[in-house]
Amino acid sequence: MSDFPTPYDRFEGVVKPEWIDPNGHMNLAYYLVMFDHALDLISAEWDLDWAYTKRENCSPFAAETHTLYEQELLEGERVRIHSWVIAVDAKRLHIAQEMYRAHDMRRACCWEAMMLHVDLGSRKVVPWPEPQRSRLDATAAAHARVAPPDWVGRKVGMRR
Repeated sequence: MSDFPTPYDRFEGVVKPEWIDPNGHMNLAYYLVMFDHALDLISAEWDLDWAYTKRENCSPFAAETHTLYEQELLEGERVRIHSWVIAVDAKRLHIAQEMYRAHDMRRACCWEAMMLHVDLGSRKVVPWPEPQRSRLDATAAAHARVAPPDWVGRKVGMRR
């Protein structure tokens, strides 16, 4: 995985009509839907997708997230999502994603999450198994060669 895309940029989606709210733009919930679809795509690269969940009875769970909305998206707009692995350890994955309008690559939204590896039988956090841990480590190493997005680690608050 030494040639793993940095950032991982293979997801493209479109804003669906049913995602438009009364303000005339994509409702905030559907930004997360798109980020989740992009996460599904990169998870498949690590063999941490739904097939893994069914086979191993374990799954990554989101424990904490932060979303930064920068630009509205309108019906029919195509988006691209870039993903970075910021860090990984025995049981956690820190991931960041940016959503761009495909036609001009203006950033519309940023999302970061702390994911935990959970055993669905015990509902407890457990270590990543091999070879998934190796794949996560290789991705983290590839992504460490570039600076993480400058917004990673921000917190919600009012500037004074």
